[in-house]
Amino acid sequence: MRSHWIIYLLAFVLGAFNAVGVAAQSSNNPTPAAMNTAPNERDPKVTTPREVDESQYVQIGGIEQFISIRGEHRNNPVILFLHGGPANAQSPFLQQFVPWEKDFTVVNWDQRGSGKTYGKNGPATPGMDTPAAALDRLTSDAIEVAEYASRRLGKRKIILVGHSWGAILGLYVVKRRPDLFCAYVATGLPVSWKQSLEDAEAWARHEASSSHDEATLKALDQAASMRFDDMRRLSASAKYRMTASDLQYLKMQQSIIPTDGSAKGDAADWVAGGEFSVPKIMPIVFSFDARTLGIDFSVPIFVIQGINDHVASFAEAQKYENEIRAPAKAMIPLNGGHFACFTNPKEFVKALRLHVRPLADIVGSK
Repeated sequence: MRSHWIIYLLAFVLGAFNAVGVAAQSSNNPTPAAMNTAPNERDPKVTTPREVDESQYVQIGGIEQFISIRGEHRNNPVILFLHGGPANAQSPFLQQFVPWEKDFTVVNWDQRGSGKTYGKNGPATPGMDTPAAALDRLTSDAIEVAEYASRRLGKRKIILVGHSWGAILGLYVVKRRPDLFCAYVATGLPVSWKQSLEDAEAWARHEASSSHDEATLKALDQAASMRFDDMRRLSASAKYRMTASDLQYLKMQQSIIPTDGSAKGDAADWVAGGEFSVPKIMPIVFSFDARTLGIDFSVPIFVIQGINDHVASFAEAQKYENEIRAPAKAMIPLNGGHFACFTNPKEFVKALRLHVRPLADIVGSK
């Protein structure tokens, strides 16, 4: 069904085919009680009013783009979050950031071609004619959003956090404008699509062999010689790629789309943004290797990765973190999978407080 494009994207690209409503493949990743399962509903346990709570369209890169800013205390350090996907805009799921908002003011931006920004500009959205043009335009957009957030909130520098595709985009951003950021945090970082897929296949083969899953073993054998961007190869290892917590997160996302596929309003824009952006951005992801950008950074770099992330290889992220040179760096393992920053928010925010917030506090406000 056409309106389920984004779910099919998650199915094939992130490896969650039949993810929703399917039993988890690993008992080491129980469903987290901390994750907010209802989109954009204020947690009743959170009684402190937000000092910052605004959402509006802002002129970025020549078009109106949606930006949300929320936090409990105006003096807190600022995080600009780059969502993944591609086109996995977080505007329908701002509730997931409530655990972050006590310690940080969180800026969420629906990227060009995604979510509410796509809803505002539609298929005529400029600047994304080719993958190369899209990457350059999105990098420039992210820089403009960072500058806007710094001005709006009176900060000299802010923290950049990127998840999955957003972690790739974030590397381009901090390479181009390191002066804007006191630190960069990558989570669910696919250092190399090729290596991540090979690691996912090795994991799937191990799990399939242990459970005598002959169908998966056959599919892996048949797909072994296919290209890394062939959907048949991506789906061969899909059954074992997601943790229980990842599956719950995807189920929450799918909940905004009616079962008959008749999405309307923001949900329709979210789905349509996927239809528009995925063909333009996925070639960037498929060909990506972070090392081609160089291993020297002038801002602190932190990789906070789920230890059971079989979408973006944990081992490859750990190896990459060892290779890079930066003023400060750390590889911080997190219980969870690809969406650990959302499904294990307590530990994710704890890592931010321990490693990243001190750097932001040193820089301070303007």
